[in-house]
Amino acid sequence: MIGHDFLSLYLAEGDGHALVRNALQRVRAGGRCVLQDVPLRRLGGDVFPATVTVEALRAGDGRTHAFAVIIRDRSENAGMEERLRESERRFRLFVNGVPDHAICMLDPHGVILDWNLGAERLTLFHTSEATGKHFRMFFREIERIEEQPERLIAEAAQGGHAEYECDLARRDATLFPACMTLESIRDSDGSLLGFACIIWDATRQRVMEGRIHDAQAETAHWQKVEAIGQLTGGIAHDFNNSLQGIISALEMATIHLECDQAKNAQHYVTMALDAATRAGDLTQRLLGLSRRRTQPSQHVSLPPMLDAIREVLGRVLGDSITLEFAVKADLPQVACDGNQLESAILNLAINARDAMNGKGTLQLKVHGRTSEQTRGVFAHGRAARRYVEISVADHGQGMDADTLRRACEPFFTTKAKDRGTGLGLAMVAGFVAQHGGSMDIQSAVGAGTTVSLFLPCGDDFIMPDRRAAKDVESDIAGLRVLVAENDNAVRSSISARLRQLGCEVHEASDGRQAARMLEDSPSWGLLLSDIDLPELDGYELVREARRQAPTLRAILMTGHADSDLAGSDFADGNTESLIKPFDIGALITKLRLLVGRTR
Repeated sequence: MIGHDFLSLYLAEGDGHALVRNALQRVRAGGRCVLQDVPLRRLGGDVFPATVTVEALRAGDGRTHAFAVIIRDRSENAGMEERLRESERRFRLFVNGVPDHAICMLDPHGVILDWNLGAERLTLFHTSEATGKHFRMFFREIERIEEQPERLIAEAAQGGHAEYECDLARRDATLFPACMTLESIRDSDGSLLGFACIIWDATRQRVMEGRIHDAQAETAHWQKVEAIGQLTGGIAHDFNNSLQGIISALEMATIHLECDQAKNAQHYVTMALDAATRAGDLTQRLLGLSRRRTQPSQHVSLPPMLDAIREVLGRVLGDSITLEFAVKADLPQVACDGNQLESAILNLAINARDAMNGKGTLQLKVHGRTSEQTRGVFAHGRAARRYVEISVADHGQGMDADTLRRACEPFFTTKAKDRGTGLGLAMVAGFVAQHGGSMDIQSAVGAGTTVSLFLPCGDDFIMPDRRAAKDVESDIAGLRVLVAENDNAVRSSISARLRQLGCEVHEASDGRQAARMLEDSPSWGLLLSDIDLPELDGYELVREARRQAPTLRAILMTGHADSDLAGSDFADGNTESLIKPFDIGALITKLRLLVGRTR
């Protein structure tokens, strides 16, 4: 080799020859040159790929004396690179062959580096639209505001693994239920290279869970209906007590009226009204037990409701139970059905009393909570940014893990026979879930139980002002009212009271008669009608009347607890409903609402 031309030894005439000569020329002028995959020839004629590095050797005066040429055989590396390319090809085919999972490669900050075809199918984003973007692009706005994506990155970086269930957003802004897993990827020295993000479409699972839930709800509904038979005895007892109080009080009022003792008579009439109200509440709760439809949410102001229920709890719990209230000031209103919330708190208090065998301390606490403070309570994401937590705690015997797991099952009870139906916690959990909230139970044997209800806060709204009775009466004085009611006693008593308030009242005993009266005179101010009228029901009566007077104000009365004003006909703000039994104050409130809207 010594003394021979370098190029003649290693290179055949052609492109490689010219390539190296050009490199020598460039290096002569200064610097170094590296040529990749140059085909060189061994003794015997075999050709191999090589990396050729050429550097100039210069003297003190800067002139080039010679060249240093370093040749590196890349034969083995070429085979390894080919194997790596083949391995990568097979891996990509494997990853892209998973159509129902999105597999994304993220950098240490959560930026998308690459993903599979399953991710495109699942999110509808093209690879070019997602590459280089942070994976927070898939999250809902409320979760981005709460920095949930960054929290997942931190959790996976610290522990190597993170899981999250939520609704993710597609390119067309639609949402789909998803299970997300983040796995950290580290180099041999332990440094963090990035994350593998695997997203699974849980739509089918949610559909199956929904079907199972519907089946369970159907079963629970019929179990509740069956339970009414079990509750009949106790309800009949309480209802008969109320009837006895009404009858006795009215008898005493009659006696005092015969003796011209009006003041004493008024006292007993008030007692009869109170007993009748209790009987009405009892029937509403009985009907509510068999009700299947979800009650519309109301905006409930908690302080007055809690003040009222505190008195009830004092009587229910007895003297041996110490009731401790801890209610934060300036609580926001909650979006739920107020009557069901009262029943839920009463249910929890009775359970706590029984768990303590009638002796001990019961704590009722109410606090405002942000969505961040409710993390872990909601399994499938939170629907609101603010919640109110209502917790009922006892110091009773507590529950073991198996009992705690089954606590909300319908008809599961640990109480003695004939002392519980097993419906209490199941109904409370159903009520909370229907209104977008969640229930959390913390219990241990010997350490008592705490049941917490998390209910979403309602939108701010202005409570209607409570004006004096004389102002109310001035609003409706002279109002021309048609009362349509087939029960003579109910119709007569309501009409008499409205006349006392200064209304011009006309009466009809069935729907057809009321329709004729409405048609004969168009100048009606209000239609007060029962829904269950003979010949023409209340709904049909209002629709027929509205064809002549589209803005006719109407109040529909009913004895069914779950009757709704169905259809767009009654969504114009000119219709209200009243559940029987009601007092005249409730009727006046509805009248004032209707009169106020037309001003």
